[in-house]
Order: sequence, then C-alpha cells, then structure tokens
Amino acid sequence: MKAIPQKNKSDRPASPRSLTELLKPYRSGWVALSSDEQEIVASGTTLHETRERAMRQRTANDAIFVKVIPPEQGYLPLFQ
Repeated sequence: MKAIPQKNKSDRPASPRSLTELLKPYRSGWVALSSDEQEIVASGTTLHETRERAMRQRTANDAIFVKVIPPEQGYLPLFQ
C-alpha cells in the first residue's frame, strides 16, 4: 500500500494567491486547482467536464476540484 503524503504548512508557497482572487473570473460551475493551489488548471459547468479537461492537461491526478458558487448566493450546508 502506498503512503499518502501529508501536506503541512511548510509545503505551501511563501506568498500564496487567495482563493477568492483565483475564482473571481468564474461565476458558477467547477474549477480544478493545481496541487500547489496557485492556479486554475481547468474549469467547466460540471465536475465530470472539469475532470476531463484536467485529464487532457495531465493534471487531474494532482488537481483539487472546487465547486464555484456566485458570491451573492452564499453557502449554507444542510445538517440532518
């Protein structure tokens, strides 16, 4: 079994770009972030579409997928 590398604060770049800044051009849908969370490597209207685009760029295995929600909509999780 392969060990999963753990990220810690020292693995992060010295001056990270904010997620808010990265997501500004996107109103809704899905985006794939690079493994260092510094750039968007793919986007699409569905998770499947975004993953396919990331796979074409050979970044899907390391990508972090994020659902984009318009800022005015907000987010409130459903608890049961």
